[in-house]
Amino acid sequence: MIKKWKNWIGFTAACLLFSCSSDTSTSQTKKMITISTESEPQSFDPRQVRGLSEKTALNALYEGLMCLNDQGQVALGMAESYATSEDGLRYLFKIRKSQWSDGQPVTAHDFAESWKSQLQPDFPAPNSYQLFIIKGAQEAKEGKLAVSQVAVQALDDHTLAIELCRPVPYFLELLATHFFFPLSLADREEKKEMAQKPITNGPFTLTTGTSFSNEWNFSPNPYYWNRPAIKVDGIKLVKLDNMTALKLFQQGELDWAGSPLSTLPNDALSDLRKKEMLQTQAASGVYFLRVNTAHPFLDHPKMRRALALALNRADLVNALLQEKEMVMHRYVPNQLLSKDFYQDNEGKAAQELFKEVLQQSNLNGQTIKIGLCYANNPRSHQIAQVIEQQWKEKLGVEVELQSCEGKAYYDRLKNQAFEVSIGSWFADIDDPISFLEVFKWKNNGTNNTQWENASYIDLLERSSLEPKQTRSLLLLQAEEILMDEMPLIPLFQASYSYLKKPNLQGIFFSKLGYLDFKQADYQEEPPLAKPS
Repeated sequence: MIKKWKNWIGFTAACLLFSCSSDTSTSQTKKMITISTESEPQSFDPRQVRGLSEKTALNALYEGLMCLNDQGQVALGMAESYATSEDGLRYLFKIRKSQWSDGQPVTAHDFAESWKSQLQPDFPAPNSYQLFIIKGAQEAKEGKLAVSQVAVQALDDHTLAIELCRPVPYFLELLATHFFFPLSLADREEKKEMAQKPITNGPFTLTTGTSFSNEWNFSPNPYYWNRPAIKVDGIKLVKLDNMTALKLFQQGELDWAGSPLSTLPNDALSDLRKKEMLQTQAASGVYFLRVNTAHPFLDHPKMRRALALALNRADLVNALLQEKEMVMHRYVPNQLLSKDFYQDNEGKAAQELFKEVLQQSNLNGQTIKIGLCYANNPRSHQIAQVIEQQWKEKLGVEVELQSCEGKAYYDRLKNQAFEVSIGSWFADIDDPISFLEVFKWKNNGTNNTQWENASYIDLLERSSLEPKQTRSLLLLQAEEILMDEMPLIPLFQASYSYLKKPNLQGIFFSKLGYLDFKQADYQEEPPLAKPS
């Protein structure tokens, strides 16, 4: 009864928010896209973002040298043209004449200095390792080289020169990611965390947005170089619980609900599927468990494997999620690399490994307790409950569920203040390296397991020097090391489930986990009918 009352209060408040804060009276004339999100953006600084929910906002606000078109193929963005040396080590980019949202020109210096700023040893950039392909970048981040010596240089306002450590076959794709977005001089020099209204160079700019109001409004950027191509009048992200979002969508108040910014209520999926309202598509992403390999009980690979083999992923996916996620017998999704490294629900093998490690550690007869940390959202909580039950039944392990709000969750990962945590990774580029490099170095801001392996690093380094077939074999060998030592325990490959108004067209939904609104528009069709 209490739960229903809370949901009713949230729903009523959301209705008041829509009726008072949003211009519903002009929604028939204004092309405003309203989308639900289950968590507020943690930052609008592309150097500091690591969550999937921020990707859509960043891709609306910024544009890199390259971008992805509506087919997911790399295309020219802020770069007007580029040239590369025969050995694939040096690139020269010509920057378009364009302006920031405050009217100031976007220059090659903005790109060079933005990238270098996150390579400062004391700057908290969880994805700075993505820049280590640039000559001198890793040494600068480790304090061994002055940041000014990193091999990216603005030759003039419109020419950017870059030298790589080694040939990188996916370099242009990387330049389309938020790791390589530019920041304006004002935002680069801002000492506190960027929060409210960043100066941006992309198709949209943030006009209003606060945690207090639980909504963030984006308007077309009048200075965007391709402004005439933008057809909608704006985008609104509204923070809602999943049940409220579903109700508002059914009432026609939302244009989009569900992936990638939120999840749909599990109990509603079957009915939505029967009504042919549910839309799904494959995701280049995987859910897994991070394991703190420095923890005394979890520092043995056999123990981590025992925990992995004890899980029944098929039950987790079929009974709980009610979606088409694929059980994972590996870490890298099958369409990128293809080999199974273990079997699902191997309870007997798990028990044998578990007992072996207990005996070696002189822990026989003791109750083993593990803390399971996860972000406070319905899906993660349900996953945690299933894992708690399965580890208890198969291994007798006592699991303490530790639900955390978004910032607290990422702080615990950053500080390795956890034992096991529920996580996910959605590729930044459509390549196996985007999954494997996460665990390349233990000080990667996204690794968090304290695991590192010299052979693994060597295989990833060598892979960029080889032709496609040989490269795939090296990456497969690297994944084998990862799955043998198991600093992470794969759960399932993700898919996206969402609801969209039929007359909203042209939004590119990338399997990398973000929405692109550059070609979004409304067709002249009646809005979604309200339920009878």
